[in-house]
Amino acid sequence: MPERTLPRTEAVHVAIAPSLAAIERGQWNALVGPDNFYNSRPWLRGLEIAHGEGPVVTASLGGRLLGALPTWPGERDAPGLFHLSGLAAGIEVDRPADYLWLGARRSVFNELVCVRGPLRGVTLRALLRGALGLAASCGAAGVVMPYLSADDARELADAHPGARALLHDADANLDVPPGGFEELLAAAGQHDRTRRRAELRACARGGTAVEWSPLGARAAREAAYLVTQNRARYGGTADVGWMERSFAAQRASGVLDQAIGCFGLRDGRPVAVTVCYRHHDRLYARYYGFDYRRSRPACEYFALTYCAPVDFAAAHGLRRYRLAVSAPELKVRRGAVLDPLGAVLLPLDAPVAGREVIDALNARTVRRWRDRCRTRQHALGAAWDGWEAGRSATTA
Repeated sequence: MPERTLPRTEAVHVAIAPSLAAIERGQWNALVGPDNFYNSRPWLRGLEIAHGEGPVVTASLGGRLLGALPTWPGERDAPGLFHLSGLAAGIEVDRPADYLWLGARRSVFNELVCVRGPLRGVTLRALLRGALGLAASCGAAGVVMPYLSADDARELADAHPGARALLHDADANLDVPPGGFEELLAAAGQHDRTRRRAELRACARGGTAVEWSPLGARAAREAAYLVTQNRARYGGTADVGWMERSFAAQRASGVLDQAIGCFGLRDGRPVAVTVCYRHHDRLYARYYGFDYRRSRPACEYFALTYCAPVDFAAAHGLRRYRLAVSAPELKVRRGAVLDPLGAVLLPLDAPVAGREVIDALNARTVRRWRDRCRTRQHALGAAWDGWEAGRSATTA
């Protein structure tokens, strides 16, 4: 569909809302699809309650919200998932600690909150203009939106001549078969079936039973205790209060009503949990926790994160199970496919690199992922092909 040309009397209005609370709930939710849970209003509002409000760039026409870009200050280029120098490996980024970050705070999957159809292009251009103005006003060096679905990364980079899209990670998800985990297992190779059944037997020998529970007050406390131990084990905070405050904020925003805990019980006591969230016809795995202080693991992680949720999703008519980033090979062995994720970088000054350099880096990234999945090429779909061919997300 050709892009709509606005008459002289019409213009997309760009504004900076002080927080999500200033934006009408129904208009925001109308722009959020099933794969964009982490930019849904309840999730974002929970983040604001827990961590403080932040400006939101909006674009509207005649009182109708066309698109929005949440913003947050980032982590000052500290090592980790939101390390700009790491996301943009291979190019020199000036003042990487001073970028304004777009999208949900600490989200490892973003889609654009934007209308589809003929007004999409003009809306994205307006949003980037607004984001650059906000960045300039707060002394930032530019803006970056990470962990974008590859198609959205292309579109956003196309919206400004100085923007560049860099592939930097992969999102794991699996389509839920009607027969649940057993049907998924039947489609796997013999070696994988043998390993998965061995994991389930180990969990059963350990005396762990699976129980699903909404996150009421008691279940949320138990989940916070378990998740905090897992976070501390892998370098996060050991303060259970951090997780308790997060759940309290989610309860206040209403998003905790979408949460469901997959608990592993031994003698009636929770020893492990995977906390998932339902959104449209999707199930999202968000947190895992285990009681390392009092128990020894017996493959609970595999049973509670890969087996039981697939059965739960199938039983409740959910069509896709979203597993996010990290440990991609482990997830692929359990039936997941990987979709490319891009980061869009837009400095206030010159582009971070020429298009040919970006093309070469993206092609190299695709080859690296193909090498990582060389024995399971089916895990990388057609979404990777255009990037490997060297076509950047911007046009000349």
